[in-house]
Amino acid sequence: MAVLSKDKQVSEIVKCGKNSSYFINTYVKIQHPTRGLVKFNTYKFQDECLTKFDDHRFNVILKSRQLGISTVAASYALWLALFYKDKAILIIATKLAVAQNFIKKVKIALQNLPGWLVMPSLKSDTKQMIEFSNGSSIKAIPTSEDAGRSEALTLLIVDEAAFISNFDDLWTGLYPTLSTGGRAIVLSTPNGVGGQFHKLYVEAEARLNIFNSIKLPWDVHPERDDAWFENESRNMTRKQIAQELLCDFA
Repeated sequence: MAVLSKDKQVSEIVKCGKNSSYFINTYVKIQHPTRGLVKFNTYKFQDECLTKFDDHRFNVILKSRQLGISTVAASYALWLALFYKDKAILIIATKLAVAQNFIKKVKIALQNLPGWLVMPSLKSDTKQMIEFSNGSSIKAIPTSEDAGRSEALTLLIVDEAAFISNFDDLWTGLYPTLSTGGRAIVLSTPNGVGGQFHKLYVEAEARLNIFNSIKLPWDVHPERDDAWFENESRNMTRKQIAQELLCDFA
């Protein structure tokens, strides 16, 4: 990328602060499992998710596997923390390794940004938390009975919520942390009927709660076709196909 003049840098900072999709598509890099470090060129369904994160305070996402939604959420969290002061962002994951991997995605994006774009400096940097000098922080923790209860949150992200065994009780404790205007993104592949994630999504789809529902089956990805589906399904049971690819609770 060409060296930008000071005026152009200021213009780009303003554009990035106004539009998460512009920031991500222009400056964020991600670690692709086969292609290595690459520019994050989001697909249409990912851009639509970013728009809905802005438009709706609460989003619940029922998704197929390997659609990059956790990476989208990590990039969105970084955008919010970089460009806005005093934002407390908490990610709750099924286990410690998953929580640390979420922070790793944030760090890869952060480390590969142009120096002039990283306006706040890093105040602290651990495997589970990044804190900036503008008062914003991104913290990722594994699930526990009291996870996030004492936090006052700007954004809560719950990853693979359907696989968190005590999510019913956890959500009861987490919801009050958003009472001052905080937002939530709850995402997961399905894991059978029943439980808090199933309830949140089904009621959101029927417009019976405050959540905006987003459904992302396997074919929203433009690089996947019937041949891909047939190949992926070959070594999966009917239950696995329904859960991992079709977004089918039953």
